[in-house]
Amino acid sequence: MSRYNNIFQYYRGQSRGSTLETKQLQIENNLTKAFLNVLQHSSPEMTSKFLKFAGLSPIVTQSFEYRYQVANALSHVSSIGAVIGIAESDEVRNSKEKTFTIPDGAVLSEDVSVLIESKIGYNSYLTHQQLEGHKSSFAPGQQIKEKPIIITWMDIRNFFQGELSWFEERGEQITCFLIKQFEEFCLLNSIGDRQKSKEYFFLHFEKEAAQKLAREVDRYICSEFAPYIEDAGTKDGIGYRKKGRTKFATLTTARQRCLILHIGRKDEKLGLQVQKAIDSLLGKEYERKPYEEVKYPHEAYIRLEWVSNLEYIKEFINKAFNRN
Repeated sequence: MSRYNNIFQYYRGQSRGSTLETKQLQIENNLTKAFLNVLQHSSPEMTSKFLKFAGLSPIVTQSFEYRYQVANALSHVSSIGAVIGIAESDEVRNSKEKTFTIPDGAVLSEDVSVLIESKIGYNSYLTHQQLEGHKSSFAPGQQIKEKPIIITWMDIRNFFQGELSWFEERGEQITCFLIKQFEEFCLLNSIGDRQKSKEYFFLHFEKEAAQKLAREVDRYICSEFAPYIEDAGTKDGIGYRKKGRTKFATLTTARQRCLILHIGRKDEKLGLQVQKAIDSLLGKEYERKPYEEVKYPHEAYIRLEWVSNLEYIKEFINKAFNRN
């Protein structure tokens, strides 16, 4: 199962021309839409609960309207209006640059008019100027909360997860499905997850079977070799090493998304030997690039989607640990 099976995940196709800034904007727009989609297509009680969570008076209305990119001023005057800012941090900064004042979204009813500004990225911050500027998008005569309501994406995730059991008990299957999909979307894109949790890396294995085995490999290593191991820290995955030693295994989302075993010293070239044994066992040959044989002769690679049972590869994991 591809990560694109997540209903909120944007499919970028094969384009390689997108800049990091463009990709971040795509995720930011998609995240705002995903958040509003959860509210819009869930039970109306979800929106009422969220507004109460945000500090607004309990909303009993069962009819809400949801908008994206609010380019025109609202025409309806509700009982109360509020600007909600959502970002990775609850810090709001001043900006010397000219800021756009088009709200990213809105939740509207007879009782309340909420305009939403959202940011993603740990170097992006809400600004006083932009939040204040959004007030001009309310209808003339609208009573507006003076201070904006600031919420983090981790707050949003925790709110949805906290409500999940309540909706499960009531058999609200669609609402529960949307909550779970939103949480997965956040994990896939490291939203509210600055350090990138293990689940972030598990979900980036393309197939569901590989995701499942990656979790099993992690549980096996962390239980079998505890307390002799520690986190090795790696940008593209989860690294494992003996305390005070180098890595002996890495679950990586780079290099064809696989389990890398680091076995012995480079000059021993044990990785090449073990690779042949792994390929023979699995009946499939891992395609090592020429530079990998020269630069990484101590490494062996296992494509997890080729492995039907963890038992088949335990001996290789053990060998990597013991020769480290």
